[in-house]
Amino acid sequence: MSKIPIKNDGYCINKFLERIKSKLGNTEAEQLKQAAVEIVQNCVDVYSTKFGSGDVGATGTGIVSNHHKGKIPYGTTGLIYGKVQSGKTNTTLATLALAEANKFRCFIVLTSDNTWLGKQTADRFANQIKGGPVVFNWEQWKNDPREFAHQLHDYINDTGVVLVSTKNVRHLENLLKVLKSAKASSVPTLIFDDEADNASLNTNEAKKAKKEKNTVPDSKIFELIAEIRQQVANHIYLQITATPQSLLLQNLNHPCKPAFCVLSKPGNSYIGGDIFFEENSQHCCTVKAEELDQLKKQGGKINPGDNWDMPPKLKLALCCFFVGSIYKMKSATDIDAKYSFLAHIDHKRITHSTLEKVIRSFVVELDKALRSKSSVTKRDDALKWLSEAHAELSKTASNLPPLNDLVVELEYQLRNTIPKVIDATNPDKEPKYSPGINILIGGNRLGRGVTIEGLMITYYGRDAKQKTMDTVHQHARMFGYRQELLDVTRLFLPEHILEDFRAIHESDEGMREVIDEDTGKIKLTPVWVGRQLRPTRANVLNPAAIGAFTPGSSIYPRDPLWKASEVKKHTEALDKLLSTFQGEDEYHPVDIDSLIEIISEMPSRFCSGYPWEDERVKQALQAMKTAGIHNGILNVRRGKKGDGLDLKNQTTRPWQDYFSPSEWRSKPRKKYPDVPVLIVMYEKGKKQDRWDNQPLYLPTLILPKSKFVFKLFTI
Repeated sequence: MSKIPIKNDGYCINKFLERIKSKLGNTEAEQLKQAAVEIVQNCVDVYSTKFGSGDVGATGTGIVSNHHKGKIPYGTTGLIYGKVQSGKTNTTLATLALAEANKFRCFIVLTSDNTWLGKQTADRFANQIKGGPVVFNWEQWKNDPREFAHQLHDYINDTGVVLVSTKNVRHLENLLKVLKSAKASSVPTLIFDDEADNASLNTNEAKKAKKEKNTVPDSKIFELIAEIRQQVANHIYLQITATPQSLLLQNLNHPCKPAFCVLSKPGNSYIGGDIFFEENSQHCCTVKAEELDQLKKQGGKINPGDNWDMPPKLKLALCCFFVGSIYKMKSATDIDAKYSFLAHIDHKRITHSTLEKVIRSFVVELDKALRSKSSVTKRDDALKWLSEAHAELSKTASNLPPLNDLVVELEYQLRNTIPKVIDATNPDKEPKYSPGINILIGGNRLGRGVTIEGLMITYYGRDAKQKTMDTVHQHARMFGYRQELLDVTRLFLPEHILEDFRAIHESDEGMREVIDEDTGKIKLTPVWVGRQLRPTRANVLNPAAIGAFTPGSSIYPRDPLWKASEVKKHTEALDKLLSTFQGEDEYHPVDIDSLIEIISEMPSRFCSGYPWEDERVKQALQAMKTAGIHNGILNVRRGKKGDGLDLKNQTTRPWQDYFSPSEWRSKPRKKYPDVPVLIVMYEKGKKQDRWDNQPLYLPTLILPKSKFVFKLFTI
């Protein structure tokens, strides 16, 4: 695709970047500009290819010259792929500001159906987009959308309008009325869908795949977004998320399948998975799973004396928070700075209520003990707990003052520390912070999209029976721009959940690496590899469209090439490559690149519904290498005499039986469970066995049982 010239600056984008420089510095501002330029270049190029040149770009008119009719054209969807808590909204703002300079005139921003988050987003756009399009939100048109639309005529053909709406059925229906009445289809449009993987997908996709398509309706939000896209037909639809699994797993012709992607890269002060999930991270503390069970079992029990069981690691987590908070308060330049503790162990309200009582009881008793309002023994216990926390934080906080210096101040701070539950039972839709120490307890409302101010200690134990990678990843509220708190930041969680987070982090880094290498064009097909972690919820996917590898399983091509004209040169190449690998029961360590090279010389045709596809398998091996599996095992079978095997060709495709007997697979699977094992079989290829009188090699690959979950692979 040829690049259409674009403007790289303008009043609106320059004013926004000045604001970023003053708050975050020159480096972050320059990174934002580079991302915006890349995104807008993609948008202008795709728009011009799909709808004709001249509307947008450096010399664009800002007016639609060739109105698109019919279905949403494939390829008009892009993806802004950020990291959790990495400031994706700033990337969106910069993109919008630069797109205005390149003559996009209608900007639609779809945001969370969480009202307070939606208002937060609307306020950010209104406050930070200056000298460009005029910003409106759903509250301003909800009473009379058509009357409101008349106001837009003064703006939409000039510097443009920004229309912010939550993904709520009524609000989207009203937005659709506004767009129709304002004749927004006359100008080039850019749609930003924040957290596009959350509410925007068709939640009836799996049902539609199982039944006749026309008998199952699309889910309402998905349907309304499609209607909005058709109303402003000449548009680019930009999805924004840190967890794109469900988007990338859509069918190739699906309107939600991104055709291009730009990585939104975090600034230097970002704290992410590499801090928490590296091996032996000093910022991670493991909790016994029994501790979480102990907490949850107290829910709903009658407890007249308020004698709650306080498990040891929750106690340590809270004491780390108190010690770290006082340390930061004593050295802070902002006397109203906020410091937060987050407890997220369940989605159930009864657990939230129990946890609030357990923590409040502990805080009250600790406060009394420190102020000598209880026994000497209890004060000694309190100092012992705080001392353990002080020792824990000292591992990373080199300037931590002596505990005695901190306890004096803590005696005056604890009595005002009251835990706050943020869930559906709380009339407050958002966290209410106090200067100083804040303890927040909750589940879904403190999940996706929420930034916890001054988050220092996270006590996490949310443990679904069937985890989805994108949901768990969105729970990583501990990520973000809090470099000044890093030395006293801790994540407390069970070992098995830590392993899940670690696997998700490795997968995320792998996906970003592949997309980066692919220059954002996403010529990729997704492959799910893993037992316990699913990439996303099943209802938004057509299950027939997913290629799946199961750890520990054996896979092989169901339609190997075998005619002499197809395989002769490959057989000759393998004769040389494999000449030194002798012995039927010999297992040779080889590097991953060698396995890939060998598989490349055994081509096959893909059979729908089966996992083996030549390029996908090679990319899977490459993914293992990225994940730290650098070597595998090679076993070459040539028969007892070494002149080849006598396997009969199955002329009906796909093959239903393995090339190799079960004992050839079971032995290496047990002996080498953590690395890939490639079994290569040399076949005589005789005419009487339905071959083409041409020897050939056939592969079976045994996948490792662990360390390999989800990745994208080129097709």
